[in-house]
Amino acid sequence: MGKGSYTDYAIPIKGLSIGVHKYSFSIDDKFFEDFENSQILSAEIDIDTELDRSETLINVLCHIKGSVTVECDRCLEDLVLPIDVEASLLVRFVKSVEDEDDLETITLDPAETTLDLKQFFYDYICLSLPLQRVHKEGECNPEMISRLQKAKSEEKKSNGDTSPFDKLKDLLN
Repeated sequence: MGKGSYTDYAIPIKGLSIGVHKYSFSIDDKFFEDFENSQILSAEIDIDTELDRSETLINVLCHIKGSVTVECDRCLEDLVLPIDVEASLLVRFVKSVEDEDDLETITLDPAETTLDLKQFFYDYICLSLPLQRVHKEGECNPEMISRLQKAKSEEKKSNGDTSPFDKLKDLLN
């Protein structure tokens, strides 16, 4: 059983014995700098990874736990979100690629020497985030909330307190 702690997110698989191998990874702010347009501002994440190697495939199981900081969709202030997700990946060794890779299965040439998990980690961290990223009620920046409410009331005044749906109802009549 192998055990290691890696910072480059690539595991040497050439000569990796058949069986279970455990690895630990840490992800911080620097990790996300390599991904263009990443919405994650900072992070403190630990990933426990278990590789189960057989002759023709590797089954990768990961427990991703920690927190990330993103921008609140409502007030644009920093918002810390917890991350706690299980992820799995199946790596098949084949000479020719018949099928396209999907999110949970990739194919590698048997001559490949390393398994780079960086993109896999990034994808699962991003997928674990909620679609709407907002503070709990009452925790948003009060100044920004007041500006939003002021802009909303000014919009209603300029529209004559009618919504676009009211205009659609007029079409039905």
